[in-house]
Amino acid sequence: MKPFSPSLTLPGARMAWLSGLGALASRLYVYLSGFLAIFLMAASISPARFGEYSIYQSVMEVALVVGTLGSSLLFSRNAAAAQPGMPPGVTRGDVVRTLSIGLPLATVLVTVILAVQRLPVGDAPFLLVVATLAVFAFNSLRLSFSRGLGHAGLLNLEAGIRSTILVVGVGLCAVLHFELGVAHLLLINLFAVVVVCAAIGLPGNGAAPPAGRHALSLASQASATVYSLLTFLLRKSDLLIVAYFMPLSYVGAFKLAFLLAEAPSQFVQAYLVTKTPAMLETTPENFTAARLRLARQSFLLGCGLFVGLGAVISVAAPLLKLGNEARAIFLCIAPYFLLRTYTIHHEMVLSLKTSMGSLGRWALLEVALRLASYGAVVAVFPDKPHYVFFLACLSDFVLYETRMRLHFGFFPIVRLLSRKAAP
Repeated sequence: MKPFSPSLTLPGARMAWLSGLGALASRLYVYLSGFLAIFLMAASISPARFGEYSIYQSVMEVALVVGTLGSSLLFSRNAAAAQPGMPPGVTRGDVVRTLSIGLPLATVLVTVILAVQRLPVGDAPFLLVVATLAVFAFNSLRLSFSRGLGHAGLLNLEAGIRSTILVVGVGLCAVLHFELGVAHLLLINLFAVVVVCAAIGLPGNGAAPPAGRHALSLASQASATVYSLLTFLLRKSDLLIVAYFMPLSYVGAFKLAFLLAEAPSQFVQAYLVTKTPAMLETTPENFTAARLRLARQSFLLGCGLFVGLGAVISVAAPLLKLGNEARAIFLCIAPYFLLRTYTIHHEMVLSLKTSMGSLGRWALLEVALRLASYGAVVAVFPDKPHYVFFLACLSDFVLYETRMRLHFGFFPIVRLLSRKAAP
């Protein structure tokens, strides 16, 4: 038996430094610029106006899923699927057909959600959201295609580019003593996605999909849309849910806390995205200890990041109008997002290696559990809906360990704790 020998060096830290430095550095830039943008807006505009802007952002995120027909994952999985002499897995025809079907549906979805949220339809913010969505959807498909080819640089940076432009815009308005409205913020966002669209054409971001008729089947895109919508409900819909029955000031505080708590898992995801080609080759037979160590490295990285974020929210809370409430929410949801830094490895491997039908069924189960958890929490703590993340922490751990056992034949947590190498 190998004796236990504690070490002061985090396992895998050297490998993460050497192979993931670029991804981690780019994600650091993304979140520093994102935090700065959020803090500037939270300090410059009223809590209610900030909450309204947060709703528009969340509406755009869910509409993006429909606007791309949930095909970002398919574009990544099929980008390099074709062998020499074989037809391509994704073509420009797929981009055109996806957007021509998805964008009208997304516009209808935006209309319905805004009506449910009791926000106006057809005014300037609505038109800006729709225009931004069209460019954003194109960007998402192209960047996903590049990811499948191993070019993830701009994919990891684009959110930071958008946040930097937002910081500059909000900062200039503050200097000029211009009173910002929600429409002004959305206009800056539109300009930001146009800048990213222009950057996509640079040579370093990989080739565009080849010319030709569509290669993806509509059935697979329909399955991808359902799966992506279910995933959105799990990962991004919480703000829309609480916005339906909570005041806008709470929505703004929740947005700030959620952004901070989600940051470590986003850092981990940026690192793991660089491992997409290797994950595509993963099978039960070649799932080695080196592959599994990525999950442990992700969790250790998340622990370090959460320490830093705890300090950030503690220092920033007194400076913001909604800071104290955001800090309280952050402390409640942090355990769930810390667990996410571990399970996101499992989620990414399974999403790349499992059929769309299976992904959809498991996602449906997760959504059902999350909605049931919300029902239970709201019934007992009507003014504390963020308590739902305590239940989600347990359910997510059980589900992802079970899925890995069913697909690859072992429980990852058992192997990590027993320090045994995977076969």
